[in-house]
Amino acid sequence: ASLPPSHPIAMAALRALCLLALIGAAAAFTAPSMGGLKLRSNKAAMTMKAENSMPKAAQKALAPAIALANIAVASPVFAEGTGESLGVDDGRLIVPLVLIPVVIGLLWGGFASDQDNSDFFDTYDQRRK
Repeated sequence: ASLPPSHPIAMAALRALCLLALIGAAAAFTAPSMGGLKLRSNKAAMTMKAENSMPKAAQKALAPAIALANIAVASPVFAEGTGESLGVDDGRLIVPLVLIPVVIGLLWGGFASDQDNSDFFDTYDQRRK
């Protein structure tokens, strides 16, 4: 006959089984043995550092140029398969592409300048909870 699940021996056996399962699962994540493979050499590692003879001011001035060059190299990504920038493959599409955001920006700028710039939350009573 089998023991009921609440019996102390059954509980001890279940705990032992869980512990063995946990150890087995942890053993699955260990690194394999390298079997005599030598990973490190006694020689010093080679470095690829060049001496920096450029002045700091020139480095600061050159940084935007390098960034722009990287953007220019990546610009074909924005061609969206058409081979043209922003996917515009017809010259007539450039007009609405530029004109619509400019008109909306001008309208928004006029609207925003007419608004009173008082703080909306000024009337909120901080003592009230």
